[in-house]
Amino acid sequence: MGRPLVSILLPSLNARQFLDARIESLLTQRFSNWEAIVLDSHSSDGSWEFFKSIASTDSRFRLYQVPRNGLYAALNRGIDLARGEFLHIATCDDTMAPEFLAEMLKACAQYPEAGIAVCDLLFVDRNGGKLSPADLIGHLTVRATTDLLSLATVRTAFPGEIKQNVNYRPVPHDCLLHFAGRSVYCSLNQLLIRISSAIKAGPFETQVGSIADYNWLLRLTAHTGSVHLPRKLATWRYHGDQLSLQQDDSRLGSMKMMGERTLREICERYPGLLTRNDCEAFLLPYKTLLAGSAIKRLGCWFEALIHLLWMFFERPAATLRALGRARFRFGTRRYSLLPIIFEGVGLGPKDLRACEHPSGLKFDSFNGFGS
Repeated sequence: MGRPLVSILLPSLNARQFLDARIESLLTQRFSNWEAIVLDSHSSDGSWEFFKSIASTDSRFRLYQVPRNGLYAALNRGIDLARGEFLHIATCDDTMAPEFLAEMLKACAQYPEAGIAVCDLLFVDRNGGKLSPADLIGHLTVRATTDLLSLATVRTAFPGEIKQNVNYRPVPHDCLLHFAGRSVYCSLNQLLIRISSAIKAGPFETQVGSIADYNWLLRLTAHTGSVHLPRKLATWRYHGDQLSLQQDDSRLGSMKMMGERTLREICERYPGLLTRNDCEAFLLPYKTLLAGSAIKRLGCWFEALIHLLWMFFERPAATLRALGRARFRFGTRRYSLLPIIFEGVGLGPKDLRACEHPSGLKFDSFNGFGS
């Protein structure tokens, strides 16, 4: 069998109740040149036996039992085993549309500079039904529900702005968006990643708990741009047990250190892109999240005001335009100074029109790359 174009990592630990839908969504993909690397952590609910039955009739499935050292250790093992040009992390409790791989690969062919293709998400409940705010109220606060459902669409720098067309986000656009204190993407399941970009990002850290994916995505997006398909081609299943829903404020200090390190690397890699005032403003959301009292939070607000005044001095026209687009709100986690910086440096998504293929490559949705 020839080399697969896509390596699909399937980490699993006692997720048998979701595996029928997960595997069905793989087997019905319109693009078929993939391998599935199963990384089962010695499940005790019949998952391993289920995977063996699938692999007995489909040679694209490669099965491995890995130690119970956590999700991120399993993913590191999977990346080492991957043979494809592209990587997809298929979380066991989620699924994707039949056209997911075909459309994501097509987008990568449109813009080969992008190391990541990302789609929007359809949120579903435990049984696969479309999730509504009413389904979450009672389990989460109203604000947490709103914040969660807003992640169904990939964020932009300006709150409330939703991209309608396929768009390219130049490096380090998505990386800098992480400085709002949360990930730009809701789930690893909505990404298709070039293996070369994943290797540059390095392995997942296995000793930092639930923020390991945030840290990995921060490093990944510091090295490459992304192409965004504003279509809900992947699902995210709410069942209340996701690591991403378990707030852990003890990790905020680690997130701030990760941000500081990444920001230094960006300034070294792209000299002149950001001013010193920009860098200090990017770190302010972390500082605000770490503020332990109302007085400290008020101090952060005044610090934001000082940064804003300095931005008017450095880039008056761009700052005024950005404030207009942000409706003159700033100084909070959602309406921060980040949009003003993005406007000032001209670092925004670029719409891609259908049939534009800068690489000159032709792409067939069913068979992959052609000449």
